[in-house]
Amino acid sequence: MLGIDYLLNSRVMFWFLVALILSINVVVLIGVFLAYRRLDYMERLLNKCSLVIFHSQFWGNSPRGRMMRLSAVAVAVLLPTWNLKRGVIDWQQVQEFPRSLKNLFRGIYFVIVVVFMCGVVFWLRK
Repeated sequence: MLGIDYLLNSRVMFWFLVALILSINVVVLIGVFLAYRRLDYMERLLNKCSLVIFHSQFWGNSPRGRMMRLSAVAVAVLLPTWNLKRGVIDWQQVQEFPRSLKNLFRGIYFVIVVVFMCGVVFWLRK
């Protein structure tokens, strides 16, 4: 039977932290790949969304700018009803956005939430 003592075992915690760090690294690598290889394609797919257009004009082509533009695309795709209420997306374009990229964004943000929650738990434990 798995008890709390087993879960707090140093070996289990070590492998949990290794998995957490590896997942963070994978998310960063995927983000960099998307920002440099697929961002222009994704922005063309959402060329009627004022949220994406504004960020592509405002942030430019610097590394930080490309990551911010990628974040704007992710927000447009992951929060369509909220952005539709604000009037900053084209509903048809967001619905036609490739499902594989939507799922990739969902996975990235799932890992970010898990890492954040683990950080909160470790911070509160001390």
